[in-house]
Amino acid sequence: MSEAWHVACVDEAFRVLTAEPGFGELFGASAFELRHRGLLDFLHPDFAEGPRCALTALAAGGRLEATERVVLRGPGGTVAAAELAALALAGSRRIVVAVRRTADRPQRARQPLLTPLEALVLEGLAAGVPTTELARRAHLSRQGVEYHVGALVRRFAVPNRTALVAKAHTTGLYTAEVWPPRVDPRLLDGSRRAAGS
Repeated sequence: MSEAWHVACVDEAFRVLTAEPGFGELFGASAFELRHRGLLDFLHPDFAEGPRCALTALAAGGRLEATERVVLRGPGGTVAAAELAALALAGSRRIVVAVRRTADRPQRARQPLLTPLEALVLEGLAAGVPTTELARRAHLSRQGVEYHVGALVRRFAVPNRTALVAKAHTTGLYTAEVWPPRVDPRLLDGSRRAAGS
């Protein structure tokens, strides 16, 4: 079952001009905090090209309306499947955008985005790689690895490393039937770089 539509108005550069409160809540921000920020920044980069092309055509007057399936970046690095509908306002360079979350692929509806470093740590933990070896692979100190493990444990709200790996498996972070375990590359946040890379 799909959720309600939430609406915003963007300019020809796709910057948010105004938004209803529910629109901001999709991204863990207030409508005021979204003002002047790029709409495409709130979409997962792997799924942003279709909406970018559709909005560009609307801004140029080549189309009057568009609908796209998107993946939203939500609060805490989560993602959610959604539908985006856009309508060009006649005689204006503004575009009305409506977004609603959908029930597509519910098992992957709220996957966290991971940095390449976080993925490396999760893969190492799942494969049983010792901390010192994981530190060497990640170009970190032992304490640096422990810091990242602790941050992931808190982020996933689990008590320890074992539970972290189990939760990562059950939420579908790892690619199926692969050894050693590999994080699904579609879940990597391409906008951030791993430390030391």
